Amino acid sequence: MTTGLIPWAAAVAAVIVALGVVPVAIRLIAGPSSADRAIATDMLGLLGVCLAAITALIAGHAAFLDIALGIALVGFLAAVAFARLMERAAAAPERGAAE
Repeated sequence: MTTGLIPWAAAVAAVIVALGVVPVAIRLIAGPSSADRAIATDMLGLLGVCLAAITALIAGHAAFLDIALGIALVGFLAAVAFARLMERAAAAPERGAAE
């Protein structure tokens, strides 16, 4: 491991990101609506991307950046899928009233 400012800054960033998981987990568990839980799940994915990038910086292995990219892509697809689900759920009562 190298000496200098970057390992210390990465360690501080990892602690901050890890502390960010706590309120997101609370929102995921106690979220009053499914939209709150979906946003919390998306935020956990973003925190996972941050942790993978910080791990790549600390460890010096670029493979962790590939992991971060994979997490980001899965998170994006999950957010799009949830948006379509919410759109269909909102359109279902309108179709029932029109018939």
